Amino acid sequence: MGTSGLERPVLAVDVVIFSLSDAQLQILLAERDREPFRGAASLPGTAVRIDESLENAARRSLQQKAFRSQQTSREVFMEQLAVFDGLYRDPRGRTVSVAFMGMVQDKPDVKEGILWENVKKTAENSLPFDHNLILSTALQRLQGKLRYSNIAKGFLPETFRIDELEAVYETILEYPVNRSNFRNKLLKIGMIEQVKVLNEAVGKKGGRPPHLYRFTGDLLEMSNRDFLGPA
Repeated sequence: MGTSGLERPVLAVDVVIFSLSDAQLQILLAERDREPFRGAASLPGTAVRIDESLENAARRSLQQKAFRSQQTSREVFMEQLAVFDGLYRDPRGRTVSVAFMGMVQDKPDVKEGILWENVKKTAENSLPFDHNLILSTALQRLQGKLRYSNIAKGFLPETFRIDELEAVYETILEYPVNRSNFRNKLLKIGMIEQVKVLNEAVGKKGGRPPHLYRFTGDLLEMSNRDFLGPA
């Protein structure tokens, strides 16, 4: 039997971009300007062109639908998340989506119709297509990687105070960490290192000056164990 009569599904990408703001984990959503679901807030996404890679398509979707600066779209950290192939995920026809997950430190300049929404306030079934499933999958991946990698680097400047790093973990994992144990474990496994002491941050009443730290490895460096678990 020949293949000329077979229906060819559309290959698409969808992107989950996380950001931290005011002790909230937020996601970037774009208002749809066409049917289906015209006017609904959704994850940025697009169909993949014949001459581009999946990642390039994901970055193009951010440039076309979300960020004003093409440079921002090129620089944002992203990794492939999962394939979503539900038979009826798109009412226009058979569409398979490869989702990507990314994060930004500071919210970039965005286009009209773009909003940042608190992940905790994104109600179940509030997003079109299967975007709630994509979001929950991305959140689980992010929470898991926090425990085994230095992916938190994507939310922080090059140097940071330990309380800023703690805030990243506590906001995303939704439970407190023990400051002393947390810092000591990360120092022991070599994930972070102390850079300098902020003597200029000490007030008139004295007190111990805060330290600045930095990650020692690349963004995707993985630990061989759960460093937040029991010692």
